[in-house]
Amino acid sequence: MYKNLNRLIFIFSILGLVISAFLTYEYLQANPVVCPLTGNGCELVRKSAYSHFLGISIPYLGIAYYLVTAALSVYLTQSFKKNIDWFRFLFAILSVLFGIYLTYIEAFKIQAFCFWCVSSFITSIIILVLASLSILIKNSETSNEN
Repeated sequence: MYKNLNRLIFIFSILGLVISAFLTYEYLQANPVVCPLTGNGCELVRKSAYSHFLGISIPYLGIAYYLVTAALSVYLTQSFKKNIDWFRFLFAILSVLFGIYLTYIEAFKIQAFCFWCVSSFITSIIILVLASLSILIKNSETSNEN
């Protein structure tokens, strides 16, 4: 079960990576960002002062997060290390907290939602749930062995 959770986290990490890479590509284009459900919401988010964090474009942060999470999941599928499992879990918590912050900004400061940003946020929530389950399952397996 633990390895299957790692595989699922890997799959969702790749999904998040694709979303972030697409947004990175769109941010580099002169044309408005393609936003399937909210019309011009993605473009409003891109043009806002909040599209960068500490001088880094938000989609680049997404790429970094999803790449690290995918790599950790591959590693944990092959070899279990408790501290790496916990690091991935804490990294997922930080990602979701950052997503809550960004969604707050979209709702109350920009007053527009980006379909791709919300999709990435949902993906990070799913990863956090799966990472939580992996910790719980691995801890119960370890306690059953003792």
